[in-house]
Amino acid sequence: MLTKELKKGLIQDFIDALENANLILFIDFTGMNVPLSHQFRMELYNNFEENVVYKVYRNSLLKTAIKLADKSEEDFEDFLKGPTGILYAKNVDPIEVLKFVKKFSDSNKGIPFIKGGILERQIIDSEKASEYAKLPSKQELYAMVVRSINYPIFGLVNALAGNIRNLVYVLNAIKENK
Repeated sequence: MLTKELKKGLIQDFIDALENANLILFIDFTGMNVPLSHQFRMELYNNFEENVVYKVYRNSLLKTAIKLADKSEEDFEDFLKGPTGILYAKNVDPIEVLKFVKKFSDSNKGIPFIKGGILERQIIDSEKASEYAKLPSKQELYAMVVRSINYPIFGLVNALAGNIRNLVYVLNAIKENK
């Protein structure tokens, strides 16, 4: 049984997440048995430690929190149907979290299912969440940028080295002729 104090704490946790988290996912965990739920939580912790939190909320508590946070209930109406788990991430690449949840869901016959969420203050539906999960992570994007910056420099070095190499060949040919 949830006491009033516990309910207030859960509501405040969700309001804090609405204000501070860079990713909030509304998850339908229908069909998720206890061992699978435990595995999901453990893998979340092993991959993201305390940066990702997963809790199961009553929809009435979420609606109350949404009202108290001055958010539009209509924006979240579709997310608050059926059983709802909330996953929120702070101080971590949100795309990595989306990739993890999508991969876990795909390997478990669509359980848990992402109803939608909030990514960097923008409301997204389940389709958008799936699309974003296909994007490269920040680290992969950084590597792409570094490669694209490095490639012209690499080409310039090779071109300069080729000119120097050709000069050496010419000087060697002159030396051999004399």
